[in-house]
Amino acid sequence: MTRPLRTLAYRHRWFYEAVTAASALGVGGPARLRQLAATWLAEQLPAGAPVLDLCCGGGEAALALAQRGLSVCGLDVAPRALDQARARSRRLGLAINWMEGLAEDPPLPAGSQMGVQISLALHEFSADERTAVLGACQRLLKPGGWLAVLDLHPAQGPMVLPQKLFCALFETETALDFLASDLARETSAAGLVMRRRQLLAGGALQRLLAQKPLNQAPE
Repeated sequence: MTRPLRTLAYRHRWFYEAVTAASALGVGGPARLRQLAATWLAEQLPAGAPVLDLCCGGGEAALALAQRGLSVCGLDVAPRALDQARARSRRLGLAINWMEGLAEDPPLPAGSQMGVQISLALHEFSADERTAVLGACQRLLKPGGWLAVLDLHPAQGPMVLPQKLFCALFETETALDFLASDLARETSAAGLVMRRRQLLAGGALQRLLAQKPLNQAPE
């Protein structure tokens, strides 16, 4: 079931940005929120390394990667979102390859990426779809490559009620299923080794960094 306010947020950019700003207060605001996955990923990679931002949406998180000197491809299934992303990158003078495609089956060669980023998108997928997305990440990464994920996590303490309210107003059943899942376990099941994990915003967000083993050849 789609929440009415979620539909409004996607139709009207000002409302979406207001929701994002409110949701990002716990990590220092929207600008820092969009940097969280990119920061960890960029720390592991040399300048110019090829990286993919899966489910890039309007491109904010992909821009954070490009600003760190990485060679970025942003992939999303929504043409309108990609148009917004292109406009943003042009305004900033950043060269990013924007591509339309499914996160479950990106149209890119196996072993072509040194890094993959998924920022606040995995909770939009069902359990089976998440398995496919994480499997695609494993396939696309070179041996030794890195996956950085930022997404929801069951909140703790005073953040429990705000998270429940947010999910009731804006999220779908896939988000509730995601909150009941174990992302670290699912990432490991995809053949990636967990290297780092952090809870943020009163536990309402999780940031993960995983690596493809060096002895895994591209499929």
